[in-house]
Amino acid sequence: MLFLGAALQVVAQALRAWKPPFGLFVVTFLLVCVGQGYQDTHGNTFVASTNSAHRGLAFIHAMYMAGCLCGPFVSTAVASANSPSQWYLFYLFPLGLGVINMCLVLYAFRDSLGFKRKTRVDPANIPGNVPGVPEQQLPETQDAADNNRALVLMRETLASRNVWLLSLFFFFFLGATLTASGWIVEYLVVVRDGDLSRMGYVPAGFSGGSLLGRLLLAEPTHRFGERRVICILTIISLAMQIIFWL
Repeated sequence: MLFLGAALQVVAQALRAWKPPFGLFVVTFLLVCVGQGYQDTHGNTFVASTNSAHRGLAFIHAMYMAGCLCGPFVSTAVASANSPSQWYLFYLFPLGLGVINMCLVLYAFRDSLGFKRKTRVDPANIPGNVPGVPEQQLPETQDAADNNRALVLMRETLASRNVWLLSLFFFFFLGATLTASGWIVEYLVVVRDGDLSRMGYVPAGFSGGSLLGRLLLAEPTHRFGERRVICILTIISLAMQIIFWL
């Protein structure tokens, strides 16, 4: 699934890099988001199963923000380099990163990447099966049992109120941050008559702060408790927002 996510992102960036028609350009956002969804969920799941998972999770999420930090510098340089702007050339940068990412996934999971062919097994050939004694579970039966357990876990997850609250939080959080970080440049250039070669770097401040926060706050959050730290950081964020708008 991680490789599939990486491949979808490469395909999406490759379609963007040659200035496609608008309809196809819109479709690329679907592809890249599905790929990112696969990599995000399965990457988190894999790292969460390792030792010192809070440090590993902080690192991989910090690397996400490192990419967001580099984005404004590359896009601003590309957008202001030529007139008329050849903005679509920016996507050669994430395309290169996507190819590197896909190669690293192939290397990291080379021992387990691939499809397993299902073969029928004769119960008589399973070690330990004795005539007159209930047979051991066949692979097909085991697969069905695993699928049933997965469906039960999914239903239990969807029935949890906390899952819906957290999902709703991230829905608005990501929507607000992505919209603000993208349209703030348009606002500063069109409404405030700012210079594109300078205003394009404004979103880098948000990404840089998020990068440092994810690297530096993981350990204090783990030590002092998630609820307490989140409440404190939320109050600080509200205060900063008020200062910004005033």
